[in-house]
Amino acid sequence: MHLSKLEIFGFKSFAQKTVINFNEGVTSIVGPNGCGKTNIVDAIRWCLGEQKSNALRSDKMENVIFNGTSNKKPMGMAEVSLTIQNDKGILPTEFTEVTISRRIFRSGESEYLLNKNICRLKDITNLFMDTGIGANAYSVIELKMVETILSNKADERRTMFEEAAGVNKYKLRRRLALRKLDEVKIDLSRVNDIVSEVEKKVNSLGRQAKKAERYTNISATLRELEIDFAERELCLFSKQKENLLAKKDANFKLKLNLESEISRLADELKGVKSSLHEIEGYLQEKRNEITSVTEKIYNSQKQLSVAEGRKNSLEDNIDKYQQELEELNQQVRETKNFIEDSKKKIEDFSNLILIKQEQNNESESIVSSAKEELENKRKILSVKNDSLLEKFKELTNKENDLSNTIKSLNEKNKIISERDDKILALTNKIAKTVGFIEQLQNDKETAQNNLEEAESDFLKEQERKNNLENELNKLKNEELDRKSLINSMKDKINFIQSLIDNLDGVSKGTKALIVDTNWTNKEKKLLAQVGTSNEKYRLAIDAALRNNLNNILIDSVSELKEAINYLKSNSAGRAAFYLGDVEHSSINDFWTKLNNFTVNRKIKKIQSTTGFIGWAKDYIETDKKWKGLFNRILSNIAIVDSLDNMIKSSSKFPGFSFATLEGDFIDNSGLVESGSSTQADNSLFGRMQLLEDLKKDFPIEKQKLKELSNKVEETENELNSIDLKILSDKGRILVNDLANVDKQISQFEFEKNKADDEIESARKEIQIIAHNSNKLDEEKIKLQEYINSLIENKKTEDEAKSLLENEFKESETKHNQSLNDQNKIRIELEKLLAERKNVENAIDRAQNTLKNLDNSINKREEDINSATNEKESLYSVIESSQNEADQNEIIKTKLQEEEAQINTKYKSVQSIINEKENKQDEIRKEKEILTEEIHKSDLRISEIEIKVENLKVHIKENYSLTLVKKEFDDLDSFNFKERETEVADLKQKIKILGPINLLAYSEYEEEKERFDFLNNQRNDLIESEKDIVKTIGEINNTAQQLFSETFEKIRTNFIKIFGSLFNPGDEADLRIDESEDPLEAKIEIIAKPRGKRPTSIELLSGGEKTLTAIALLFSIYLVKPSPFCILDEIDAPLDDANIDRFNKIICDFSEGTQFIVVTHNKRTMEAASTLYGVTMQEEGISKLVSVRFNEDFELTHTN
Repeated sequence: MHLSKLEIFGFKSFAQKTVINFNEGVTSIVGPNGCGKTNIVDAIRWCLGEQKSNALRSDKMENVIFNGTSNKKPMGMAEVSLTIQNDKGILPTEFTEVTISRRIFRSGESEYLLNKNICRLKDITNLFMDTGIGANAYSVIELKMVETILSNKADERRTMFEEAAGVNKYKLRRRLALRKLDEVKIDLSRVNDIVSEVEKKVNSLGRQAKKAERYTNISATLRELEIDFAERELCLFSKQKENLLAKKDANFKLKLNLESEISRLADELKGVKSSLHEIEGYLQEKRNEITSVTEKIYNSQKQLSVAEGRKNSLEDNIDKYQQELEELNQQVRETKNFIEDSKKKIEDFSNLILIKQEQNNESESIVSSAKEELENKRKILSVKNDSLLEKFKELTNKENDLSNTIKSLNEKNKIISERDDKILALTNKIAKTVGFIEQLQNDKETAQNNLEEAESDFLKEQERKNNLENELNKLKNEELDRKSLINSMKDKINFIQSLIDNLDGVSKGTKALIVDTNWTNKEKKLLAQVGTSNEKYRLAIDAALRNNLNNILIDSVSELKEAINYLKSNSAGRAAFYLGDVEHSSINDFWTKLNNFTVNRKIKKIQSTTGFIGWAKDYIETDKKWKGLFNRILSNIAIVDSLDNMIKSSSKFPGFSFATLEGDFIDNSGLVESGSSTQADNSLFGRMQLLEDLKKDFPIEKQKLKELSNKVEETENELNSIDLKILSDKGRILVNDLANVDKQISQFEFEKNKADDEIESARKEIQIIAHNSNKLDEEKIKLQEYINSLIENKKTEDEAKSLLENEFKESETKHNQSLNDQNKIRIELEKLLAERKNVENAIDRAQNTLKNLDNSINKREEDINSATNEKESLYSVIESSQNEADQNEIIKTKLQEEEAQINTKYKSVQSIINEKENKQDEIRKEKEILTEEIHKSDLRISEIEIKVENLKVHIKENYSLTLVKKEFDDLDSFNFKERETEVADLKQKIKILGPINLLAYSEYEEEKERFDFLNNQRNDLIESEKDIVKTIGEINNTAQQLFSETFEKIRTNFIKIFGSLFNPGDEADLRIDESEDPLEAKIEIIAKPRGKRPTSIELLSGGEKTLTAIALLFSIYLVKPSPFCILDEIDAPLDDANIDRFNKIICDFSEGTQFIVVTHNKRTMEAASTLYGVTMQEEGISKLVSVRFNEDFELTHTN
């Protein structure tokens, strides 16, 4: 078997369709760097199923498609086909020629073909399994893969040995068996849990069957007693009703007589009240006249009060104005006195100002003469300062020259010291350069190992990221479904709650009673609201209760009558009611016992009929208060499994009703109700139960959603924590580091040569600087002497300057003293001028104040005159108002006397009316008492009739027996309480028994059969677990044996081939840790060339490691030869001597193996029988040129 043909189209740089025909032997592929040689190797590996884009030197798989050039457009698809001659039948297929193809499109879609038929990647992988051919097998070897083979990573190294040993299929079978074993353990755990639960249930059903038998016996006795008790109560109620009817007739006759007397008194009252109305008219007229006169008196008094108030106010104002006028005159006198005093002060200030002006003129002449003397002194001192400044500048310049000379000398000495230090540093740097180069070689090897580790980490993280992305998508879809479910539940809860709140489906009368709160203050409930049932039996219970669910539950007869009166008085429609069990519980107990006794055999027959499920009353869950009510309603209703069985059972047992689980119903009269199933929210009964179930499940679903959301968040956080870019960047950085090592070595050599040149230049510079320093020393001595002479001259001039400065200071002190005297005089003069001005301004203000005071005095005099005139006019108004009020008082007194006479007559008539009305009220009260007695009799009769009806209904519903009136001679002596106690005891015994499962017998048999079946299943799983464990052991033994045998063969071959590639005496070996499982143990490679004792193969040179890898590769080949082998520049690290050894072993193996070698080495090219050249005649597009060597060494060129 060998590779015969490779077709490439649109893959990387091969834009045009390229066909490469491979011959047996050695084929070399050559060409300059970057022309696309390795793209041929990538194409073969990609076609064999390579899934890692970084292995193909791409960021993503779509990048393998030709991306275009400046002259050619990108392509939308890449396709590679590989044809293999299967003439030896190594591949598990009947075809002698097998062609595998792989395509990829820009959209990311990919497909595989086997002999031009679409297939899966798994099919291609299985085809090449254990043949040595594959994307990651040793049939394709790159230079970096050589180091992977020799790496310290146990998994990567062991993969080569497992491929050669053919144990991959055993490891796959072991993984599948372990997965199956885990599944069996999980199933066994589940079955154990179920068996445990079923076993408990079987034991429980056994106990329930015994309890049901005791319940049946007690119920029969209870039925007999309860029916007898009901018949006696019926007789007692009949006698009580007759007595009440007689009493009611007598009271009715008395009521009619009282109504006649009330009518007579009403006629008499009518005439008397007419006279009273006329008297009321006269009385009202007089009262109106009195009111009018009283209003006139009030107005006159009000006018009088206002006038007197205004008069008093005017008198107060006149007093106030006169007081203000006196105060204003006093202010005028004080202001005039102030003006006279101020004029005298102005004359005094003017005299003082003249004196100070004369003193100021004298001080100005003294200051002028002092200033002139000071200016002369200043000019003399300035000339002396200028002379000193010139000498100081000359001295400073010379000192600066000296300082610069000293500084220049110091700088020259510093430069010489720096050059000496530089020479020493450069010498040390040159000495260290060789050490750096050796360190860089070690860094290169370390970086290469780190690069391999980074690539492995990247692949692992990429796989983990893909798994997390798939898991996250699955969780998000599940979260979305869960949210939709919760929203649906929420909408349904709101919808059903609105139906319940709006009483949807409830009759008009029932709804009116539920909504209105006026007729009772008790809680109002429907029958549908106090009971629930299991979902399985909901439709059957709903059918059985359908005509009763709308009924209102009433606690007492009085409450019932209030409800009926409300409906009638408000025309609110009709409603149905149920009374509680409180008043007739003893009757229920008696008749239940009697009925159970008579129909016990019939009940047993119904329970044994085909399709019988149970009694409807047993599947109702309700409070103890309403349990008896549901028992009465559902007592004779059985649940069966189908419509046919329902009809058959009804015909056999006419006294009973039947319902099916689908909601079909037939009552004891033969009426059948059937059709499509009722939705839970459309039925009053199902609506309440569904709402309760939804509210119960809603928080559970919300909690599940919360847990799912937390899991989504955790997965997203874990996914976000994965940063493939960091790992990818790390790999690129390591590659760049390896590329930079050689560059750094060249840089160090360049710096060494540069350092030698700098040392020579520094030495020459030191000689020049030393010569210049000597000249500077001579110049420094001359400057120092000249500076000393300048310093002596400067001292003499400073002494003369000091004398001039003392004379100048004396003149300056004299001038300053005269200025101070002058300023004091000026300040006093200005102060006097300001004070005189202030007094003048005060006189002006006082004169303005006089004018304002005169105006105020005139205004107050006018106000006093006006108030006096208005006060005089008010006296006539006060007198007129007083006269009018007195006249109206006389008229009011006369009218009040007439009103008192009429009022006395009115009270007399009113007394007669009150007397007759009191008598009429007494008669009405007697009538109301009789009416109440009659009403009580009616209520008591209705109550008795309802009790009788309830007795009959209860006996009819519970025992299918019509209750008729019987006569009892011992009714008066019969002890009802004793019988009631006896019935209560029987009921207590039934209550102590608790819930009774009458189907316990049949359920026990079913669960027992299920328990036996599950127990057998558990035994089968235990046996299956043992078989799988045994199979795993056999697989392990087979795989370990096969791996150990193959390892020993490879080890023997490795020692032999290593000796042929290296020199005699070189040592090599393979070791495996025998303390571990051979399939998981670490494989150690030992290679010790003569004269070296490395502790690890990583310490070997690149050429030695390459030869060691080649030796291992061909050692594996000898155990299980690969049909073809592709070598991608693995000879690059080898020198000429090692290349000859490499070519020799290639030629030795080429007789049975087809070699395809990508190389730059001329010796390797010479060893090839066929030579393909790859060029780029057009930029970015690879083209193939082939040369084949025949046996006569003739060259054949193929384009």
